[in-house]
Amino acid sequence: MTTVLTFTDKSLPPLTLQLYSATSISTKDATLLPSLTALINLCYSVSHTSGPHGNYLPYAYQRLLTPTSLIDEVGKDGFIFVLTIQTPESEQKLIASASAKPFRELEHYELAQGSELATNFKRRAAAPGLDAAARFKPLQTAKSGDPTVAVDSLKEGKVLPKWEIVCNVVHPEYQRRGIAAQMYEALVKEMKNRVSAQGDQDVHLVITTMKELNEVYYQKRGFMTTGERRFEKGVGGSEVGFSVVEMEKIA
Repeated sequence: MTTVLTFTDKSLPPLTLQLYSATSISTKDATLLPSLTALINLCYSVSHTSGPHGNYLPYAYQRLLTPTSLIDEVGKDGFIFVLTIQTPESEQKLIASASAKPFRELEHYELAQGSELATNFKRRAAAPGLDAAARFKPLQTAKSGDPTVAVDSLKEGKVLPKWEIVCNVVHPEYQRRGIAAQMYEALVKEMKNRVSAQGDQDVHLVITTMKELNEVYYQKRGFMTTGERRFEKGVGGSEVGFSVVEMEKIA
């Protein structure tokens, strides 16, 4: 099932947001998944490589290894938003995408989509014998106070459905126009619609992202940093090292 929404932006032609399941996007047409994969990899390559003192990751870094990687990651219960813009030739150009799925912590040191580098950005249970510095450890204190108490107290300890945001990207040519914020709002609305069908009014959001790039952006949207892991120079080809943070929010 596909839902079509229209965004209005005075500086842009009409924007059309389409909602897909993993099944529907794979059967839409033969070019959509490869185009979506190319967009996501382009956005990650551009954003994750350029640091003020060197590249965070090599430019060849690919977020998705194959056109079906996103389908495998989102799974049967997740969803994918695709945003297109109408060109002067009246064609639809893919410019943004965002996805979400019910959260599942990786088992021990299970590889994410077969990539050790991608696994660095995934939450997972501690593996026996894995050095403590190489896995996420909860922060003792977040900027908004103790993260565990802060998250739980919002709903008095009620266990809420937990969803993870993945692959929230906007083409570099269309960034800084509020598109990412609109995509995020659409994600939250769709997640809340899905959990409300199960009798819940709120959803526990989680995201794992590069600290240097996105922590402040998500903090402005009410997320708290609840875990952090540091990777030094040389890991995954990084020239300067980087940190990966876990962030959470009740919406």
